[in-house]
Amino acid sequence: MNIAEKKMEMTRQLHQHEYVCRGTFQRTGALSYIGHLDLKAVFERALRRTDLPMLYSQGFNPRPMIVFALPLGVGINTEGDYIDVSMEVPVEPDEFISKVNDKLPEGLKIISAVSIDEPKNSLMSVVSIAEYRIDAPGISEYLEKIFSLDKIETTKKSKGKEVSVDIKPLLISITDISEPDSAKYLCYAGSTQNLRPDVLLKAMTEILGYDKELAANATITRLKLYGGKYPDLASIEGLL
Repeated sequence: MNIAEKKMEMTRQLHQHEYVCRGTFQRTGALSYIGHLDLKAVFERALRRTDLPMLYSQGFNPRPMIVFALPLGVGINTEGDYIDVSMEVPVEPDEFISKVNDKLPEGLKIISAVSIDEPKNSLMSVVSIAEYRIDAPGISEYLEKIFSLDKIETTKKSKGKEVSVDIKPLLISITDISEPDSAKYLCYAGSTQNLRPDVLLKAMTEILGYDKELAANATITRLKLYGGKYPDLASIEGLL
């Protein structure tokens, strides 16, 4: 066996039975301003400091086997995002929550968890819809206006280039505009269709004339992620 074959053998992924802890977590404060890779590193560091029986990736640089439902953009809070952590043996949800929260920094917290024996679907594959809240002066009026349009053309970066897109098909429904400075809505999210809140705010400034400074300083919170097809929303906790 030559060197190349030895390296390939060392990194070969053998099947490992997974007992997954699926945690729902919140992110607020200063930690909302770190990128997805940094967030992953924070969770990895916290998990390594526990005595939980985690499964590790194989190869030259073993890492805890964790998966996020949907990457969080910089500056976005969350009240209900998901992380899967693979274990060698079953772990009780309460034990998982307690031990991980004890090692996480302020602003990051596991709020609930379920235990899954060998998930049939990957966490990332089941996410299809997200609910967001935008807090900014007068935002409810502008959200209602943007939803009323038949077409919403704006630009976004794709593979390093600015491309023109119609984001109207990615908007689903307004869920709450009872307060003038706080608005909630549903949109498509996931690996195939995804509308970032900053792109929606950009369209409001370009098309409707919403103040750019107010848009830049808006507080964005991802409230919940769902699976299924609208209007039949499915709980991520139950999509095993």
